[in-house]
Amino acid sequence: MAEVGYIGPVESLGGKLNREDNVYFRQRNGKQFAVKMENPRSTFSQKEQALHAGMGTLSKLASQIAKDAVLAAPYMADFEEQKKSGAGQTSLYQYLITRFLKEAKSDRAAKIAELQSYVANGMGTIG
Repeated sequence: MAEVGYIGPVESLGGKLNREDNVYFRQRNGKQFAVKMENPRSTFSQKEQALHAGMGTLSKLASQIAKDAVLAAPYMADFEEQKKSGAGQTSLYQYLITRFLKEAKSDRAAKIAELQSYVANGMGTIG
């Protein structure tokens, strides 16, 4: 594996250099790696596409809630408590994503609908 040293304004390198490239760059534990993608997938089943779309929607909703103090207020007590324990998430966004995914395990669509109405109404009730 090659070692890369940077000069000038480049501090790090991440991702692909272009869309068609099959090598991407990442940084782990302060070290830079170039990784070749083997057999990347280009097609996904209907179920996988639905899971990807649901995760994207949950991510957007968690981001909106984390950025708005009024919307985040019902979650702050639990977030701070688990943060103090040292075993939980350190960012509110990550905490919300983790919590929403656990709550939505059986019915992701219902959880998304619940959160969308919560965000749309400002400070409605969250169950």
